[in-house]
Amino acid sequence: MTAALPNGIIGEIMTSQERVMAALSHAKPDRVPRYEIFFKSFADNWRRAKQLPPEADIAAYYQIDILRLNAVQQGPFLSKVIPEQKHGSDYVSRDSWGRTRRRLPGSDSFEVISALINERKDLDSIKFDDPAADAYYGSISGMHRSEDEGCTRVAGTMGLFQACTWLRGEIPFMMDLLCDEEFCRDLVSKLKDFVRVMGEQTAIRADTLNSAFWVYDDFSINTGPMVSPDIFERIFLEPYRSLLRYWKSIGIQHLILHHDVMTEKTYPIIDMFLDAGITGIQGVYPTGGLSLADFKSRYGRRLAVIGGMCNTHTLPFGSKKEIEHEAAAIVEVARDGGVIIGSHSIEGYIPVENYDCYHNFIVKYGRFYDE
Repeated sequence: MTAALPNGIIGEIMTSQERVMAALSHAKPDRVPRYEIFFKSFADNWRRAKQLPPEADIAAYYQIDILRLNAVQQGPFLSKVIPEQKHGSDYVSRDSWGRTRRRLPGSDSFEVISALINERKDLDSIKFDDPAADAYYGSISGMHRSEDEGCTRVAGTMGLFQACTWLRGEIPFMMDLLCDEEFCRDLVSKLKDFVRVMGEQTAIRADTLNSAFWVYDDFSINTGPMVSPDIFERIFLEPYRSLLRYWKSIGIQHLILHHDVMTEKTYPIIDMFLDAGITGIQGVYPTGGLSLADFKSRYGRRLAVIGGMCNTHTLPFGSKKEIEHEAAAIVEVARDGGVIIGSHSIEGYIPVENYDCYHNFIVKYGRFYDE
């Protein structure tokens, strides 16, 4: 719509949905779109600092375009879930990925004790739950757009590598990749069929077929990927190609790979994801030694990028000048589309005044409608 803008400028103001879709399509948005996940610890600090009531809308205050993903990340053993029970001094449970987990009192971390898939015969005999079952979608079924008022509605589900590590256990699956590729291919194939339906159901029930869809697959640590490009190509490339092709065939426009630790060593695998059909990447942060500008210079209009701001050094500890310098570099790259600015997450250790500094810079310099 046409509106009177600050300083008497007349221009076109996009809705959040229009803004995000323009950026993902490499078209110029009215301003740089923003993605953020605010933890309760930061939101509580923000309300106290601003003397705001509990119902104050942090997303509206900071002009966030993507705040929440309607993601389903449960596994194929939902019917076999065992709620947490006290066992001696510990707590034991089984999750929807078939992992029996032990947790110490007062801790959020857990140890995986056992899995339901331990060898080939388990894969051949065990049956996955129906991924179209209503039980998987209670958090998004019947949800209306009003619940995401002002923000772009997007959805997502798990990818193939990380889900395999949850089914088998991280160390056992890494050993499988080295010692039994045939078993790995069979496991990935069975999982792909489950995830394909889950992704379709999630997008339909969340009403996001005309929006963007996240694929969560963390396969790296700070020093680089946990699998070589050769192994990724042999085990995962064709299943991913089939999976992404199907999701595009049902109308999903933008497929975003969520990958938390991106470095230059990840490029060969990102190249394969691009070839398979991924259209955007979330996970380009300075923490991993990679700037959004460098990533965009390599991939140009071939991949949209979500991220850029450092939430471990710059936002918590940086000076006003350092925060603005980092934000400015991202805004500059975002002018012609293809960029959504954001951080990994905003938690209570980030001072509200530092986030305000970042926000104020984006508001002042991140608008493009008057250019």
